[in-house]
Amino acid sequence: MSKKKSKLKKSVKKVTPTASSAAFTWLPYALALLAFLLYANTLGHQFALDDASVLTDNFVVQKGLSGWPEIFTTNYRFGYWNNLGSLYRPISLAVFALVWQVSPDNPFPLHLINVLLFVLTAVVIFQLLRKMWPDLHILLPGLVTALFVAHPVHVEVVANIKSLDEILALLFGLFTMSYYVDFLKTDKINALIIALVCYTLALFSKENSVTFVAIFPTLAAFISDKKWTKRLASAAVFLLPLAFYLGVRYAILKTQGIGTISPLDNLLIATPSTASWFATAFLLLGKYLAALVIPWQLGSDFGYSQIPSVSPANITVIAMFVALQATVFYNIWGVRKKRWSAFGTSFLFISFSIYSNLFVPIGSSYGERFLYVASLGFCIAVVMGLYEYGGKLDKRDTGLATIFNKNKLLFIVTGILFLFYSGKTVTRNAAWYDSYTLYKTDIQTAPNSAKLNFHLGLEEVQKALTETDGTQKIAYQNAAFQHFNRAIELYPTYADAYGQLGLAYYRQKEYDKAMQQYQKSLEYDPKDAKIYSNMGVIYFKKGNLQKAEEVYLKAVQLAPRYVDARRNLGSVYAQTRRFDQAITQFTEGLKYDPNNATLNLYLGYAYRDKKDLNTANKYLQRAYQLDPKLKR
Repeated sequence: MSKKKSKLKKSVKKVTPTASSAAFTWLPYALALLAFLLYANTLGHQFALDDASVLTDNFVVQKGLSGWPEIFTTNYRFGYWNNLGSLYRPISLAVFALVWQVSPDNPFPLHLINVLLFVLTAVVIFQLLRKMWPDLHILLPGLVTALFVAHPVHVEVVANIKSLDEILALLFGLFTMSYYVDFLKTDKINALIIALVCYTLALFSKENSVTFVAIFPTLAAFISDKKWTKRLASAAVFLLPLAFYLGVRYAILKTQGIGTISPLDNLLIATPSTASWFATAFLLLGKYLAALVIPWQLGSDFGYSQIPSVSPANITVIAMFVALQATVFYNIWGVRKKRWSAFGTSFLFISFSIYSNLFVPIGSSYGERFLYVASLGFCIAVVMGLYEYGGKLDKRDTGLATIFNKNKLLFIVTGILFLFYSGKTVTRNAAWYDSYTLYKTDIQTAPNSAKLNFHLGLEEVQKALTETDGTQKIAYQNAAFQHFNRAIELYPTYADAYGQLGLAYYRQKEYDKAMQQYQKSLEYDPKDAKIYSNMGVIYFKKGNLQKAEEVYLKAVQLAPRYVDARRNLGSVYAQTRRFDQAITQFTEGLKYDPNNATLNLYLGYAYRDKKDLNTANKYLQRAYQLDPKLKR
């Protein structure tokens, strides 16, 4: 055997089974069961929050498998609304389309997929940590995984169908790390190739996977004893799938940016100065850290103006700046000393950096889903920090009493956190039943969020529309008015809130008040196609077909895929006996909503009035098939 091969053989430690491993063979199964049980109460939930944009109102996803070519060649929200997108996450959309093909408009299989993939994530985390820590007791990976599984900041990810992108990104990232560890230990090229494939899938799941390119060299520093140049070279290989993803993304989106950001989405946009921007960003970091350690107040939105802008003199900002500096120094020292707690904090800050708004502004200022990947680093840091502080645990220990006595602090602290996190997760799940319960719950913790008030108003409108009890219907209507006005009070240029007030007045047949609100909405957003279309409805009802046609045309020009505007414009053409133009509008609308019964009906009427009875009958029969109530 050559000297080179001999060195390689010595560098690879052979891991032999220990008594503790045999005694705890049930552990991964217990962790999987725990992950399932904690989220079992979400399986009966409905669609909520952003599910509309990727599922229930997404015409491309609703095409099923035939929509896959568009999914992989258009932006993330292409099938939802006619705007230039800045996101490219095709894999989760492809899964949604497949499920919709098999079971359309059914939230159960989609919730089940999220839960089962979360269960798989728990198992993969446990097995990855065992691979990373072959010389440590099996309970240490178990404790990290248990804390991760129980942490309530994950509710927004697991309970929200849309967040499959988060689950897939982490899962593929973990597989990448696992195969990369294999490569670092064995130099087997096959392991590196599989790692590269997995990382590519992670990137195409969600953009935040880009942060793993900094995690890989950190992992190599802990796993490999080779020279730093060789470790860095092996980690640099992952720049290849990153370059491939960015190239595809640019080819699809024609940009690497994120477009225009509203203060409603990212409150930092409204800060008065650069100093205030960074100070408020540090304030938000403090809120994120609090959510990781003691997640007492959870919410789907803490945006403008729930969290105020602050100056650099704010005490929380100063504390976070000092804490961040201390963590950086600790990470540098800890990585050199191979302290796994330092790996945890490094993983935390690297994976979260993309959401911090300190380096690049993103389309949101706060979201618990942003902690999904980073929380794994937090769990590693907590468990390994406690272990390193008083670590007397031997990997051969099997007796529970002996194990506990050797590191009481570790098991007491993690036990308390686990019980608290688990209880909070189960109770928080209930808030995510549907959008109404979510917003109704979260308005209690974020009453000054303009966006939350607006969306709660939307849900109360929907409740009013379906409510049969007159008193309760009025109560929902009044609550909707209250929350729309509150949203405007908090954010006076809230165009969408004015638009919804106009629609509410329209439903109460107060057309002049509705028109006033629509005009106010256009003052702040002159390119809102929905407002023009809604104004057209009022003009149409008042018999002013010329003005109705004018605003409907404006709506179609602004949003060529706006089905309601196409239908309304076609109705004006049909009313004025311009049947060919009506047919054009109805046909265009059906391109984006082929199962729209009303469009099929109107198209049938237009062909009938044009004396093309065969074609008319085809569309009329299709309309009656889609909605038998239309048949008279």
